[in-house]
Amino acid sequence: MAGESTKRTQIVAAALQHYRTFGVGGTTLKNVSEASTVPLGNLYYYFKTRSELLLAVLDECERELFRLLQSLAPLEPAAWLAGYFEWLLAAPDAAARLGCPFGALALELRALHDPAAERAASIVETYFAAVSVQMNALQLPAAAADDLFIAVQGTYAVARVKGDAAFFRRNMQRLRDRTLQLIGAP
Repeated sequence: MAGESTKRTQIVAAALQHYRTFGVGGTTLKNVSEASTVPLGNLYYYFKTRSELLLAVLDECERELFRLLQSLAPLEPAAWLAGYFEWLLAAPDAAARLGCPFGALALELRALHDPAAERAASIVETYFAAVSVQMNALQLPAAAADDLFIAVQGTYAVARVKGDAAFFRRNMQRLRDRTLQLIGAP
């Protein structure tokens, strides 16, 4: 049983990486099979359909988000936001190559009219709500959370279009500095 769980995890990790790198439309089950080193025929043992695999990938995205939120949970709102920016700035190369780890996949699924788009959108909504809670705790207007989230997503999108990690880093640092100044954090 442990081997089955490991193989399933391997498949989901390979699919997630492929979806983030090449998009859902640019990823076949054969690609996932090769990347996970699980023969294509065996892949169907773990996931009967591509949709089933996609939902497992979205579950993993949600787990990633929850791990981030759990790591920030003990912090007061100003420190939470500083930690959030630290996370955003931790991998500028990946940000420029792949975009937002949650938003890019949700956007593509919506564009493809994939039924999983709603599931992906709920992950982005959870992400946005977490940022909003912290901004609200600092007694900032709701529009401040909207503005911050839009600016973060816009920075991801433009950096990905440009393929420019330096652009991502520079603009995310500027956004961090303005946000921390707005909330009076050191």
